[in-house]
Amino acid sequence: MVSISFSSLVDNLRHSLIGKPWMALLRPPRKIQPTPAAATTVRVLYPRFLKNPTSGVILDRYDTPPLPSTTPSSAVTTHKPNNSIEWMPVTPHYRAPRAPIVLCHGLYGFDKWGPASFPMLQVRYWGGIEETLAKLGAKVIVTKVPRTGSVWERSQELHAILKAVLSGSKVNFVAHSMGGLDCRCLLSHIHNRPYHVQSLTTIATPHRGSPLMDWFRDHVGVGVRFATAAAAAAAAAATASSSSTTTSSEKRRYANYLLDPVIQMLDTPAYANLTTDYCQNHFNPSTPDDPNVAYYSYGADTHIPPWTLLGWTQQVVGEKEGPNDGIVSVASAKWGTYIKTLNANHWELNGQRPKWRSSIPSLSEKPFFDSSEFYVELADHLYQQGH
Repeated sequence: MVSISFSSLVDNLRHSLIGKPWMALLRPPRKIQPTPAAATTVRVLYPRFLKNPTSGVILDRYDTPPLPSTTPSSAVTTHKPNNSIEWMPVTPHYRAPRAPIVLCHGLYGFDKWGPASFPMLQVRYWGGIEETLAKLGAKVIVTKVPRTGSVWERSQELHAILKAVLSGSKVNFVAHSMGGLDCRCLLSHIHNRPYHVQSLTTIATPHRGSPLMDWFRDHVGVGVRFATAAAAAAAAAATASSSSTTTSSEKRRYANYLLDPVIQMLDTPAYANLTTDYCQNHFNPSTPDDPNVAYYSYGADTHIPPWTLLGWTQQVVGEKEGPNDGIVSVASAKWGTYIKTLNANHWELNGQRPKWRSSIPSLSEKPFFDSSEFYVELADHLYQQGH
């Protein structure tokens, strides 16, 4: 009888699994220090500031081998589209930009949630898009700023992260939703940056605000407490022009006065910064574009079933501004050089698949939006523009 020890069985199993694609998910991310040497090999960074300022920043990464700075023209990089089980090739003409991509999240955004020791249990805001870009050959920095902070607070945090991680480097901002306003604020109001921003690409960013936030301000009351003087004055002027002697805000306060303390506790600066009044009458006039930065933008419009939450919000936005992705209209998303309108809803644009969609494409109202394909196309556009 052959005696096999338990440790031998474990070793055999471990060696048989090495190289399998799912093993990368089982390995905990390694911690590295932000040294110049590390910055040249790490492909995806998640900068996190520690409570002890003297410790600097902890950067962790996917445990993947370093890739060349540019993908060879003869190479075929692979990625896994959201609507396919098989690995599909990315055609050779998709190339990574020369400068790192900085992913900037929107309202209620994050970098990743879940235990660091179990990456397979983590949820990522970008839905794996950072991995797709890394496989293409891009250097990717996934930032995290205050989820519901003001645009100014979020831009300050973004600047602090980049100053610590990318000092002396060129940078390409890629921002979803409110993240685009953060980047615009940084570019306009934070000068003498130690990093060099080459481009800002915004995806469904409410550059002119969102009627949805106006609705919540008028009917729920969020965004009122933190409104700036300029935005409050604009809102008051708009209210005064109404033919009604009793505003919707007054009616809400009268009917729901018991809920007002709760609403005030839930209110955050971000809500006030996303109304059409604030963006059009305060933020945009005081936030000029940086002439040394290229601005690109994408909008989105798609059919959303009316019985879903986004279906209702799409109707609210559509009544005021026309085609939209459920939260931001195409008209509001346009800024700088407008590239195109995407067939997706607001949450699909950062790699999230809506729950109401069938897993079988033939039973869905429209084809799945392949976020992976879109972002490698976006990356190639940056490359073609010299970034």
